[in-house]
Amino acid sequence: MQSFSRRFSFFCLVSLLLVTTVKHVNSAPAGLDSATRSAISAKLDKAEGKRGTAGCVIVDLDTGETLLSRNADNALTPASNMKLVTTITALSQLGSDFEFTTRIFGNGNVEGGALKGSLCIIGGGDPNISGRFQNDDPLALFKDWAAQLKKAGITNVTGDLEYDSTLFGGEAFCDGWPQDSQYIQWYCAEVSALAFNDNCIGIRVVPTSAGKPAKIEVTPETSYVTIVNETTTAPGKKGAEIGIVRPRDGNTITVKGKVYEQATWGYFTDVTIHDPAAYAATVLKETLAREGVSVQGTIKPVTLTNEDVKQRKLLVEHKAPLLEALKPILTNSQNLHAEMLFRQLGLRYSGKGTFKTGRAAVEAFLSEQKLLTEGIHIEDGSGLARDNRITCNLLVKLLKRVAAGDHFDAFQAALAVGGETGTLEKRLTDSSVQGKVFAKTGYINGVRSLSGFLFTGKRRYAFSMLMNNCVYTKQMQDEIIETLAKAAE
Repeated sequence: MQSFSRRFSFFCLVSLLLVTTVKHVNSAPAGLDSATRSAISAKLDKAEGKRGTAGCVIVDLDTGETLLSRNADNALTPASNMKLVTTITALSQLGSDFEFTTRIFGNGNVEGGALKGSLCIIGGGDPNISGRFQNDDPLALFKDWAAQLKKAGITNVTGDLEYDSTLFGGEAFCDGWPQDSQYIQWYCAEVSALAFNDNCIGIRVVPTSAGKPAKIEVTPETSYVTIVNETTTAPGKKGAEIGIVRPRDGNTITVKGKVYEQATWGYFTDVTIHDPAAYAATVLKETLAREGVSVQGTIKPVTLTNEDVKQRKLLVEHKAPLLEALKPILTNSQNLHAEMLFRQLGLRYSGKGTFKTGRAAVEAFLSEQKLLTEGIHIEDGSGLARDNRITCNLLVKLLKRVAAGDHFDAFQAALAVGGETGTLEKRLTDSSVQGKVFAKTGYINGVRSLSGFLFTGKRRYAFSMLMNNCVYTKQMQDEIIETLAKAAE
C-alpha cells in the first residue's frame, strides 16, 4: 500500500511538472529557429507575470504548419477580437454580396405635390446611415432621399412620418455590457434596425468670454435632444474639464464643467442617444423640411405586415453592401456595426434578430466548422461583453479559412494596418512590420488581444494573441510580431 502511494505521489509530481512545463513549450517548432522561439516565449512569460494567461498561436499560411502554440485551446475573453468571429461568420452565412436595404413607402395618392397620407421609413439594419462615406455629412443620405421624394412629385405630406424598426427584436442593450454610466459612450450605443449617425450625437463645447457659459453645439442639429448647459468659460488656455450626463431612458443631456477662453478648439465628444429609431425618424423629418418636403403630422412608430407593405408605394430604396460595413468594424472597432451584423445573423438563422438568436447563429456556424469546443461562449457580436470566451486556435482557424476564400482581398482591406490605419495607426511602427500587419485589436479592462496576418514578402503568417490579466500587453504583442517578422527576413 505504501509502495502504491509512493508510485502515485511520484506520478502526480511528474504530471504536475509536465503540466507546468507544457504552458511554456511551443509545439511544432520546425518552422522557427530556437532563438526566435525562445524570444517569443520569454515575451509571453513576461506578459503573464504572476497571474495572467497569454494564449498565442502562429501559423505559416503557405505550409499550414503551426509554428507556435501556447494555451491555444484555453477559452479566454477576446474583447474586440470577437469581431473577427462575427464578420467571418457573416461572410459565410450572409454572403459577400449581402446588402442592407432601407426603404421609404408612401401610403396615399399624390395630388398637386401633396402625398395625401403618410410616409414610412422601414429600417433594414444598415449601420452606415451616417456621414462616414458621405464626406462627414451625417445628413447627406437624408438630403438625397428628400431629392428623390421631390422627383416623385412630393413636397408636402399631409399625414405622419412613420417608422418601422421591428426587423430586429429583443433588448437594445446587452446584459453583459457595462452597467455603469458608460452607456453614454459611443461604444455602448443601443442597437436598432433603424440606426442613424452611429446612434450618437456630437457635442461640441466652445469657449466664449471668461465668466460666461460656454457655447454648446450639437451635430446634427435636432430637437430630439434637450441640452442643459451648466458650463463656464474660464480664463487661460488649458483644454477642457467637461462632464456629460444623460439618463439611461431619456435624451436630456447635461453638460457640466469648464473650457478655457484661449483654447479655441474647445471640446468634442459623441454621446449615445436613447431610442435610436425615433432619433433617426426625427432627424429625417427635420431634414426633409429643410430640403423642401414638409410633413404635417407627427412621428409615429409602426409595425407593418407584409400585406401592409404591399399596399404602399415604394418611393425610396437605399442599399448598402455588407463589405462596406466591414471596415468600420475591423479598422475602427465600431461596436454598433458588429452588433447590427450579429442581429442580421440571428435574423437569417431563425427569422428573428436578437442577441439570443445572434448567439445561436454564430454557435451553429462554429459547430459546423467543428470549432465549438469546450469552454467557448458567445455573448455578443462586438466583444464588449466580458463573458465572451473563445480560443486562439479558433481564431487562427477562422483566419486560415478566410485567407483561403474568394473574398480575402476585401477582408484584408477592412483590417487595421500596422503603423498606418485605425486602431493600429500608432502601433507596429517599426520598419520590420509597418504596413505588413493586417489585424484586429481588442481591449477591455484586463484584456488585450491582437489577431490577424503578417505578410513579410517572404512568408505569410496568421496569428492570434489573447491576453487576460497580463502586463505590458501591447508592448509584448508588438515585440512578438516584430520578432517573427525579423526571423522571416
